[in-house]
Amino acid sequence: MLWWLGAALFLWLALREVYYGFVPKPGFAESQKIFGPYLVVTLALACACAYPPLRTWRFEQFLTRQARILSGVEQAKVHCNTFFDTAVDPMALASGHADFESGRIVFQKPWCSVLRRYLRHPEKLDREGIISVQMFAHEAMHVRGERNEAVTECQAIQRYLRAARLLGIPEASARAGGMLYYQSLYQQRQQIGGMQAAYYSDQCAPGKRLDERLPDSLWASP
Repeated sequence: MLWWLGAALFLWLALREVYYGFVPKPGFAESQKIFGPYLVVTLALACACAYPPLRTWRFEQFLTRQARILSGVEQAKVHCNTFFDTAVDPMALASGHADFESGRIVFQKPWCSVLRRYLRHPEKLDREGIISVQMFAHEAMHVRGERNEAVTECQAIQRYLRAARLLGIPEASARAGGMLYYQSLYQQRQQIGGMQAAYYSDQCAPGKRLDERLPDSLWASP
């Protein structure tokens, strides 16, 4: 919101400069000469302020399209929280959450930025980047109606490759990132315990109860 307000302010200053280049100011008989450098600077600042929220909006639209494909839910919609959004979010302690009824998926600050950076260089297998892909898949599974966290997490793990491909991650990096998450980060949830353990199940493994036997599952043969 602050970025948009800044963009609006600088745009107003630029338009004001142009306006008084044709219409005399109150108390003046003639219009003023438009000061070119001032006009250029104010327009540049308006564009600079508008760029961050516009970039975020475009990324949200991209994630929304892929979330709808992954979940099969047409009303799925992804929102990237700002610092202010996160501060007033009742679920601010959760890195991401989804509304089962509306299909709204929310990523807390700064997870959208983490995911966007990772998508530029997925070959680096950055830990937080890998988690952000899993989070995207996890919340997409929630909007399908699944409320159990352990089941949702397992569904997302099995669809990690599918999610990564939708996000544009090359096959090799997608599989390597998914296996790193499953074999290391996911297993750590059990060891950490507490709330983390609620996302873990020993039945989330090939051939076990939560195995959906998907043809493109993370643990299916390439």
